[in-house]
Amino acid sequence: MSGPAAQGESTGRHDHTVAPPPPLPEADPHIADPHSEHEPIVAQVTLAKLGEREVLVRLADGRTGVIDRSDFDDAGLGSPAEGSVLAAAVLQREYPDGRVPMSARWAARTLGWARVTKALETGDVLTGTVERSIKGGFVVRVGLAAFMPQSLVGDVDGDASGLVGTEVEVVVKEVDRNADRVVVSRRDPQRRARRAAERESYSNLAPGQRHRGEVTEVLDMGAKVRIGGLVGLVHRSELSWSRVGHPREVVAVGDVVDVEVLEVVRSKRRIALSMRRTRPHPFDSVEVGETYPAVIQRVLDHGAIAELTGTGAVGMVHRSELSAVPGLRPDQVVVPGEEIRVKVLSVDPEKDRMALSAVQATYL
Repeated sequence: MSGPAAQGESTGRHDHTVAPPPPLPEADPHIADPHSEHEPIVAQVTLAKLGEREVLVRLADGRTGVIDRSDFDDAGLGSPAEGSVLAAAVLQREYPDGRVPMSARWAARTLGWARVTKALETGDVLTGTVERSIKGGFVVRVGLAAFMPQSLVGDVDGDASGLVGTEVEVVVKEVDRNADRVVVSRRDPQRRARRAAERESYSNLAPGQRHRGEVTEVLDMGAKVRIGGLVGLVHRSELSWSRVGHPREVVAVGDVVDVEVLEVVRSKRRIALSMRRTRPHPFDSVEVGETYPAVIQRVLDHGAIAELTGTGAVGMVHRSELSAVPGLRPDQVVVPGEEIRVKVLSVDPEKDRMALSAVQATYL
């Protein structure tokens, strides 16, 4: 019996072999296998004929499936064209006439739940359409109708109602199938994008680079300047080669300025900038051994600070170089604002130092 039976001869028993189920849709990067207990088989089918009340489709194994025409409107699929490929859920094996009853709406829902469930697990960004505004937020179509609370909308140019009808990128925050609830966030992908852009900006930033930026804030200690999406600090000592009383004497919010990058500390998100280093050093116009008119800026115990008139170069006149009369204190010789004549003894641009002499300018 084994030989004939193996070749297909009747054994007197009924053959209960069932045709294999239709294949799954081709791999979709947004969905996992949609099948779980009590869920329908979802197959990829080709639309064969579009009727007034029903749509005939062809399964991969050659069988004919039938979908109610209204199912497409319920699934938000519109009116597909003949020859188009779509997903359809198998409702039962077949009608008595051999056709397989199927549903596009159920397939869209099944795959939609699989898609949002996987996105919740992986954190993948989904693209959806904002369908309408409701109390507390918006309805976003991501295969399923999802709720986007107002608090998770993120940054919007103008009125948030302008999002209706537009495509948005969202991440899934909550999935509760029993409650038929999906919550999505547009704010989270925006934050991710900003962080990624910030990391890239930091990686492209290096000491010595020069940039044009905008002053965003003026503080007692200096000014904050935005360059390429990042904000750095110009310390008051780096605002100008001249002495600065308060940063607002030099800059104001909204000013466009040139800056040089001094230091980048990515771990602390700190950027040190300089405005003065984008300009010629005042010492560049000074000649050692020459005499210049100068104005006393400050008087110290060990001498006086003087600025060469018209150059912005500032140097120190040591007390021994202030007067030929020994033993006099600097404040007995000069006062702030007094005009004197000085000779340049030495210049050290690296240390930003210049030595001056009033004695040698007067007597030598």
